[in-house]
Amino acid sequence: MMKLVVKILAFGIILFALNQIYKRTLFIDFVDDHADQYLQVDKIKNCDIIYISASSNFPPEHIEENDPRKISQFVADYFPQLQFEAINKPASHAGVYRQLLPLFPEESEAKTFIITMNLRSFGPSWINSDLETALNESNVFYNERPVLFNRLLMSLNAYDNKSAEERNAIVQAHWNDDILPFEIPKNTVNNWCAVEKWGDWKNPKRQLADQFIKQYAFVIDEENQRVKDFDEICIIAKKRGFKVIYNLLAENIETADSLVGKNLTSLIKQNSEWLVNRYTSKGFIVVNNLEVLRASNFTDKDFPTEHYDEKGRKTIAKNIANTLKSIEL
Repeated sequence: MMKLVVKILAFGIILFALNQIYKRTLFIDFVDDHADQYLQVDKIKNCDIIYISASSNFPPEHIEENDPRKISQFVADYFPQLQFEAINKPASHAGVYRQLLPLFPEESEAKTFIITMNLRSFGPSWINSDLETALNESNVFYNERPVLFNRLLMSLNAYDNKSAEERNAIVQAHWNDDILPFEIPKNTVNNWCAVEKWGDWKNPKRQLADQFIKQYAFVIDEENQRVKDFDEICIIAKKRGFKVIYNLLAENIETADSLVGKNLTSLIKQNSEWLVNRYTSKGFIVVNNLEVLRASNFTDKDFPTEHYDEKGRKTIAKNIANTLKSIEL
């Protein structure tokens, strides 16, 4: 019996040593290629305020601007005495953010987090995006397990690694089956998209109108995966004593209204109100930027995104800064 105990202890010591060696050598280059936010957390753990977002934080690459800086940098201008940093990864969402927060050590100085709340990310098209598999692969490392074990899990594809075809089939099922609060033919996304508008399907306005329907025609409730993710962020924040401010991003309501109409824009507003009410009732601040921008502030014209011009980014930053000024940092 004693020999067995000794063998088990020896095996455990060897595994611990291998994990430490791997963490200090090959792991760094590997995680830099596959899950770089893991390393980024360590670099910014002692900043005063952390801004967490997807690509909405970035300036547009195809437009020349006088001040091509990020939203987070514009916010930082209002607080020169504080150290700001940002974590931003394209296509990321609350499902990623909830795994990043626990990576900040208990002893780190970072206590205030501004977390983007992207309304479009609550829809089936983003929840089941074909980019999810790559994000899920990275997510394997965003936890407190031994890094060598995480590397093994990644090698074994021990994460949600559905193919793009499988994810697309899930999206199509939602668009076909999820019932909307409107009469036929606007009772499902697919039915609504089939309604004649702006000419036939080759018309660019028709294509963009249908994309607005696909990206925003859904009803948010407690079973929504993103709601569950944000709920978990609330739990983590309260447990760790973090201040979390949710930044509900601006959406192109003006274009949605001109192309699709009041049914869609009223649904967008109802969903945003539901989110604001839910998280303010939990004691969290939500900066509601939903309708603060005009269509001209959105830089992508052929697909609904949350990418803004300089004026748009500055407007959102100002609203966030005004909220931060009202709380103790």
